[in-house]
Amino acid sequence: MVNGNKYEFISAYKHGRIGWLQSLLRCSILVFSIIAFQLSAVFSQDIAVGLMNRKTISTFLFSPTDSKYVLLTEDGDTIYVFKSDDAISVSTAGERLLVKSPFGLNDTISSLQLVGSGKSPSCRVRFNDEKSDYSYFDKLSVSASDGVLKVVNHVSIERYVARVVQSEVGYGAAEEYYKIQSIICRTYAVRNLERHVIDGYDLCDHEHCQVYSGLKLATNDVVKATSATSGLVMVDHGNDLILSAFHANCGGQTSNSEDVWREPRSYLTSVEDTFCLKSRSAVWEKTIPVDEFITQLGFKTNVEELENWSFNQPDRKKYFTLKTDSMETAQMRRLLQLRSTYFDLKMNDGNIEFVGRGYGHGVGLCQQGAMNMAESGYTYSQILGYYYKGVSLIPMTSLQPEK
Repeated sequence: MVNGNKYEFISAYKHGRIGWLQSLLRCSILVFSIIAFQLSAVFSQDIAVGLMNRKTISTFLFSPTDSKYVLLTEDGDTIYVFKSDDAISVSTAGERLLVKSPFGLNDTISSLQLVGSGKSPSCRVRFNDEKSDYSYFDKLSVSASDGVLKVVNHVSIERYVARVVQSEVGYGAAEEYYKIQSIICRTYAVRNLERHVIDGYDLCDHEHCQVYSGLKLATNDVVKATSATSGLVMVDHGNDLILSAFHANCGGQTSNSEDVWREPRSYLTSVEDTFCLKSRSAVWEKTIPVDEFITQLGFKTNVEELENWSFNQPDRKKYFTLKTDSMETAQMRRLLQLRSTYFDLKMNDGNIEFVGRGYGHGVGLCQQGAMNMAESGYTYSQILGYYYKGVSLIPMTSLQPEK
């Protein structure tokens, strides 16, 4: 369990053209090793996920779902055993919690734990006055500060990964792609366990970390794919967990990490990708009045100088240039709210017309390309090895502490 030894654990573990593509994949596989391991030795750590931390939670309703739950104090003392069809309400009383149930519980405590037993303990939760039921596994803890509830789900890493994959990918993907996303999500989770240490948990449940929705139960396909890759994470040549970046669509070519985030990473280098070109996000267009375009970018170029001017990217470029002005395409994307940094543009009738390719930052794995590769018969190891250069797949139990 990631409880008292959580931070010891963190310290230890944080540190196309079909012909040419097939040839390149064969080369990639040579350096893309998978270390065999027994599925019975499943990584047993839990992850503490802060729930609804962007909202002000004042009330909290809890009900077991065909599972046995008990309510414990912060010291581990049992003060309530849930009956069938039971529920409790929790609200703030200053810095303490007011806990009530229809079977006579009426108590004020500093914090509480809701602990289930059995193989797959699960529960339903409602926040504030919402009508939606959120579903969670394993254990919840609740505390109060300044009249606001903090709710944390302590869940096994594999259940966490399955829920994230379901939230990030949705329904109907190939099983091989669900395996890919499982490894990406697991690698990200273990690499970022300190991200919310100041808040008292490991990761949050929205896109700041990874989307972990209580409204979407993992399907059998997702659970099966997660189990098939149980414990696997990606590391670089130094045995460090990689930055497992991904995006929706690369438009035919992924980006170098240094062209978007400035820091070069050996495994995040640009590759050509013909598999995403017919996907829904492969092409986009946008038109901006030329005066607005120059003003938003802070350029000094005169509009009159732009007659018959154009900018083209046969391959991805780090910098956009306009006469004597220049800017990184990543910054330009943010300022103009473009779908990607991969675009051509020209001036036409007082407007700047963009014709762009792809959707997202462009670094790492292209989701739509990877989905199409999976549907074409490539394995998850081949696909990951193509987008993340020179990485290895290892079980989390093989990660070594820093010297």
